[in-house]
Amino acid sequence: MKTNQHLAPQLTALRAKRPVQIKPTGLDARLNQLAQQLGVTLKELASLLQLSESTLHRLRHQTALSGPTAERAELLQQVIQHGLRVYADDEQALRDWLRYPLGELDGRTPLQTLTTIAGFTQVNDVLGRIEHGIFY
Repeated sequence: MKTNQHLAPQLTALRAKRPVQIKPTGLDARLNQLAQQLGVTLKELASLLQLSESTLHRLRHQTALSGPTAERAELLQQVIQHGLRVYADDEQALRDWLRYPLGELDGRTPLQTLTTIAGFTQVNDVLGRIEHGIFY
């Protein structure tokens, strides 16, 4: 019997394109947790994920995110984790900071800045400066 070694690279590529699996608590719980930690409504969360509100509500019944939506959800989670480290696990302090206009962000709030991929980097940079005691 002949082995399918020539198919191995193709199978690896297929595995890499599978949707990101969400924890057993389900996607609805994960999205609700993201919204709660960020202190945003589901409508605002949809905007941060670059989705329409109706698409977000449809996704809540699925078990996995894929593509750019999964990447944005992961980036949001990274910002939350970084913010919680900076604010000593005080979720309310993080939520307040996310809604406060900052000079470093041209007068925009961190939440307003999180609408672009570059914005995620800017927000993490500001959190890093706060973490190291560098204030403007």
